Amino acid sequence: MSHTRRQSGGSAGSMETEKHPSAQFIGCIFIRCRSRDNCHAMDWQRSADRYQYRSTACAPAYLAQSYQKEPGVFPLSTSQQIVWLQQQVVPDSRAYHATAVVNFRGEVDSAVLRKCLVEAVGRHDAMRIQICDENSIVASQEVVESPHIEIPEHDLRGAEDLEGTRQRLLHRHVHTEFDLHTAPLARWTLVRVAEHHWQLFFTEHHLIHDGRSTVGFLTDVLEQYSAELTGRSCTVEPAPSYEEYVAYIGSEEHRARVSSDVKWWREKLDSADFGIEFPGLGARRSEMFDHRGAQYRQVLPADLMDQMRAVAQEDGLTVFAALLTVFAELCRRYSGKNDLVIGMPMANRPVGFERTVGMMVNTVPVRLAVEPETPCSDVAREAMDAIFDAIDHESAPIQEVVKALKRSSKGLGNPLFNFMFGMHDGPCPTVEISGLSVDMEVALSAESTKFDLSVVVMPDRVRHDDYGNHGYELVWEYSTQLFGAEDIKLLSEGFGAILRAYVAHPSKPIGTLAPVEVAPSVRAGRDEPEPTVRGKADEAEAAVEPGATRPDASADGGEPSALLWLQAFRDILEDDDICEDTDFFQAGGHSMLVPVLLAHYESLSGWRPPTGLLFEFSSPRELEAASAARHWATPELQR
Repeated sequence: MSHTRRQSGGSAGSMETEKHPSAQFIGCIFIRCRSRDNCHAMDWQRSADRYQYRSTACAPAYLAQSYQKEPGVFPLSTSQQIVWLQQQVVPDSRAYHATAVVNFRGEVDSAVLRKCLVEAVGRHDAMRIQICDENSIVASQEVVESPHIEIPEHDLRGAEDLEGTRQRLLHRHVHTEFDLHTAPLARWTLVRVAEHHWQLFFTEHHLIHDGRSTVGFLTDVLEQYSAELTGRSCTVEPAPSYEEYVAYIGSEEHRARVSSDVKWWREKLDSADFGIEFPGLGARRSEMFDHRGAQYRQVLPADLMDQMRAVAQEDGLTVFAALLTVFAELCRRYSGKNDLVIGMPMANRPVGFERTVGMMVNTVPVRLAVEPETPCSDVAREAMDAIFDAIDHESAPIQEVVKALKRSSKGLGNPLFNFMFGMHDGPCPTVEISGLSVDMEVALSAESTKFDLSVVVMPDRVRHDDYGNHGYELVWEYSTQLFGAEDIKLLSEGFGAILRAYVAHPSKPIGTLAPVEVAPSVRAGRDEPEPTVRGKADEAEAAVEPGATRPDASADGGEPSALLWLQAFRDILEDDDICEDTDFFQAGGHSMLVPVLLAHYESLSGWRPPTGLLFEFSSPRELEAASAARHWATPELQR
């Protein structure tokens, strides 16, 4: 650990995260200094040139120079690009719907609350974004001046099945598809469940959402609401726009930092063993990740977390580093691997953009070495060093790290990590109105997931505006392709057992904490029969409907489809040595090149394949058969 990290001389177990913008990141560190915590704030000093902020006045000029498409249209950020592509490949997925439920207990003026929501949308350009991707290789976005906003209100007092009705309203609210071409990419519903109990359902698409932004937007709304009802003036401090943020991350200054960070990650992850699997738990991995998922919520009692906090402070650690250590040990036991790469979300907010609403979060691959004979507290210190290193290099977009490491991103699964561990650190907004309190439920299930397994830590202040000692909550979100509810229950119980043992014996070897026999395989009830071994080209060929006639493109003066795919591969990858069996992803292709390849193939063939085709069939030979099945199977599909 560097001198900068240690120079405070006090405990890092409880820090004032507001000292540094990059500490305010989703899923990493949240320990707020409270009166009961005897500690010092961590010194977050960084070099001025590292975080120098381009003034917002410069951003529009740069934008005009760098993106000449049409007025008011600007490119997607690197974080948005991944979300957009995943949504194209799996359009029915709700993995990128983020939902919170805000509970109001007391008197609520619903008309004033709706007014405040609408006016807050007007103050934040990200809340008025819509996607422009028609007749375009790569999507862009534009800000709508005055989008149409409806905020329905439902009064459930007196309903025969109040909770059932509420759940049906919430399910519809969460699962209704967003039209990405129509702003806003967010929606709100007000529900009155009792005389003095209201709920606000709030769902955003991840193209405009990250956890820090959600809290910032709701804080803005409730500050205005408090002022409106108490007669106080409300002056909202302006923040740089999301369009300015996109311009900034395209600047030479920021790109230089990105280049340096990508190089660091390439060296850090050299020879890493990517991906985590639990051989004795769950089902076989499907080649095509489809986002189907479920959730399990585990409560970590307040007394246990008080003990954990005390142990962390004693060892100069953050609580998050200690919890990450427990999760890493759990993964080591079930995977048999000591070298682990786990995804961790970062706020990724440059100085000056701390209050900007919009999608900025970046998930980075944190590498941890967990040796069973090492004392638990030492493993936790190494985990904390890894966290701080990740903060220092958070600006590297994950797709650029993937490219630098020459890892295949076929199948939409992340090729660097399939397990994630993070913390939602945004505090629950408050209201300054006598007799009215607020609490918040976040990360509600959309019956989908972005990873095989994702665990998000929810501290008490995320859910309650009184910042009381309510304990923590772990949200286990998992792929139902791989795991069943009984698997996750077993893992969560193992996590709790190791955590309690850590609190009791922090200096013992980590492998000796709560020793349990790893569960026997539970595959039997869920395994599918072994598939017949055959190639992808055979599968694609078999997909052609019986009796369908495949046209010969060369009869019309064109080239056979396989040759067109081969040409497209060679043109986009700039390699004339590519053959018909070359895998696009193994030859240097990556997910963000897929739209470019498909557009080029369309220019050659006159037909635009679906985005997901290349993630299923990735060589020219396979794509020829798959294209025939999709495009030429019936005469109606011929152009």
